[in-house]
Amino acid sequence: MTLDQLFECWRREVSNKKNPGSRISLISNVLKRARKDNKLRYLFNFRLAQYLYGKGGVWRRHARGMQQRLNRRYAIDIDLNAVIGPGFRIAHLPGVVISGHARIGRNCFIRQNTTIGIKTLGLEHYELSIGDNVSIGANSCIVADRLTIGDNATIGAMSLVNKCVPANCVFYNKRVVSQQFSQN
Repeated sequence: MTLDQLFECWRREVSNKKNPGSRISLISNVLKRARKDNKLRYLFNFRLAQYLYGKGGVWRRHARGMQQRLNRRYAIDIDLNAVIGPGFRIAHLPGVVISGHARIGRNCFIRQNTTIGIKTLGLEHYELSIGDNVSIGANSCIVADRLTIGDNATIGAMSLVNKCVPANCVFYNKRVVSQQFSQN
């Protein structure tokens, strides 16, 4: 992640500014908003840790420490190797887990207790790709070694996704309705 990408992520995810202004005014706005909102504070710190991790060296070790503190404080585990485009939003923080093998496009909206991860450990190559403008419902699980979710897709709540989902599609698992037994 470059410095320009970091500022773009902060502008789209934390700031409420639509137009790119000076970096000083953006940082001021981002810090003010992050201080007031838990989700914005997490996104600010996560993106900073991702930037530091990409620099390598001693910065990489510091970024891993930041990630561990963020995991404990916010009950969320997003690996620093995950490639997530700008505009990433989280509805509620607890329980979100994203593997470092995930590649997520721009403007992804994810809800609580959602897992995006791999199925088999030890493979040489994983392809876990989620397109732009994807909305993922609460308590969903996206698990596969090779999987693509197309642009503008919607994943319903409590869905298990282990196969590719085409673009502009709504995906959900059918629910089994339990029958109520009446007592006489």
